[in-house]
Amino acid sequence: MPLSPNEIEKTIERVESLVDPTSKRYGHLLNWQNPPDPFWHYGIGLSDTHIFDTGQGLCPFERKEVKFVVGIDEIAFEPEQTIERLKQALRVFSSWEYTFTGWNCEHLGRLIATDQPRCYQSSFLWWLCNMSPEGDHKTANQIFRDYLEKVAPSLAR
Repeated sequence: MPLSPNEIEKTIERVESLVDPTSKRYGHLLNWQNPPDPFWHYGIGLSDTHIFDTGQGLCPFERKEVKFVVGIDEIAFEPEQTIERLKQALRVFSSWEYTFTGWNCEHLGRLIATDQPRCYQSSFLWWLCNMSPEGDHKTANQIFRDYLEKVAPSLAR
């Protein structure tokens, strides 16, 4: 169910209350598994104890055991920019329907942190969804970029 404008602002306030710029996890793309679930879940680090869930929850939650997503350092935004992009992404994507194959936590997390709305886990089904063969969502990047150019140009590439 989409977040109302009021719920979006409350979520942003919650994010702002939980961020700790001194944390190694702050502003980084993180992933984790919830066994026996075989899928990797993605989110943005807020502090040593909290992550923003870029999946169905679209909310901060407490979790200590996570991994840093590897192989993105050269394309990742600075942590401060990632947190600001997270806040803006809530305004753009909170109404998008979450699905495993078409739009999920990996797409959104990677878009926020790297500007690539890519999902490796569902890329093998790309032809069934609105994705490129590489697993990129076909419209999310442009929609987000157009929005950022209007409201926060320094956060766009």
